[in-house]
Amino acid sequence: MNRLFLVVFIVLGVVAIAVAQRPASSNVYAPFEVKSVFPRETSPAHYEQVEQRELQQLADQGWELVSVTPYVYRNEERGNVLPAPRPMVTQTYPAYFFKRPKR
Repeated sequence: MNRLFLVVFIVLGVVAIAVAQRPASSNVYAPFEVKSVFPRETSPAHYEQVEQRELQQLADQGWELVSVTPYVYRNEERGNVLPAPRPMVTQTYPAYFFKRPKR
């Protein structure tokens, strides 16, 4: 009988330790809001870069810049080279991605 109580006591102790080691919350990461800013299309196939003023306003609001990636590649032919094909100029318009802790 004493052995049975000892075994039950040990099993209950192990279960209590296992439950106590569990994290208090299943959400261990802080929740974040995300925001993306893309270049504006002013007319078909013509884009406008994101203005520095807009990026600064986001920083003042607490948004943290996480990533910048090329969003639009635009190739144009430039110059007046008649016998040969005109040289290509590539313009890149970046997209910006931000995050901040949820309030």
